[in-house]
Amino acid sequence: ERVIPQGFIQDLLARVDIVEVVGRHVDLKKAGINHKGLCPFHGEKSPSFIVSPSRQTYHCFGCGVHGNAIGFLMEHTAATFVEAVEDLAQQVGMVVPQDDRSPEQRERAKAEKARQQSLTEVLGRAAEFY
Repeated sequence: ERVIPQGFIQDLLARVDIVEVVGRHVDLKKAGINHKGLCPFHGEKSPSFIVSPSRQTYHCFGCGVHGNAIGFLMEHTAATFVEAVEDLAQQVGMVVPQDDRSPEQRERAKAEKARQQSLTEVLGRAAEFY
């Protein structure tokens, strides 16, 4: 599993224009300081899907879906997180850095993730009894 540095993701989101990203998939009209359109995530006849250029987020007041440009691509195109980041990076001419962790660090991270998953399962089972 590929790890992308948090700093890169922040830089990417700062360079991407969410209105442009969402506008490739949804017909948006300017509405005051925001843009408005029909929500691509549920059927609706009157637009309740708002894209905010100042906050670089989207929100649907009809179904409650919301997020940033990465989240939109993941939700709308069924892309993985890494695919969405790579797609956006390509659009703005950025190169996604490779995982620079050593094999030992990667192995430790994998073991830690497995431990967390088993803890989550145990807690989930315990919660069923209460």
